[in-house]
Amino acid sequence: MWREAIAWLWFFFLLSILAVVLAVLLSRHRKQQMLHQERMAALEKGTAIPLGPTPAPWSSRGYLLRGLIWSLTGAALVICLFGISMSSQRPESTQAKAWRAQSVARSLDIPLDQAKQMVEKDAAAEVHGMPAAVALLGLIPLSVGLAYLVFYYSDESRKLGAGSS
Repeated sequence: MWREAIAWLWFFFLLSILAVVLAVLLSRHRKQQMLHQERMAALEKGTAIPLGPTPAPWSSRGYLLRGLIWSLTGAALVICLFGISMSSQRPESTQAKAWRAQSVARSLDIPLDQAKQMVEKDAAAEVHGMPAAVALLGLIPLSVGLAYLVFYYSDESRKLGAGSS
């Protein structure tokens, strides 16, 4: 029951992310389409073609901001996934162990005590829930952020710009 509820929550979460991404892409497409129509109308009339939005001047502070965003997002992801994995790990119930021991005893035609020992040994090695290694996925955005920060702090143009002011 819980697994099904969690699966539905994940499904709706991913569906909502997909909807947001599609809305942003559609908005961007409409904006570019209107700019194109504006340019075509200007060409037909023989007037000056509008240039559209001018990009902001280059600044190395953008790399600092990106580095901080990616790094902190990666660190938060590591902490969040590790917390989820620790809270989702639960020991197997005694009833499930007893049922497995009976099943093993029947299928292997061995005494029940020996089957119980086998099940206990297997249960000690099993992890029920999300493994903690999933938290390592957060190292990907963390490393991207660190790369941005390394670039920001090693950028010579930033150092030259700060010295000339």
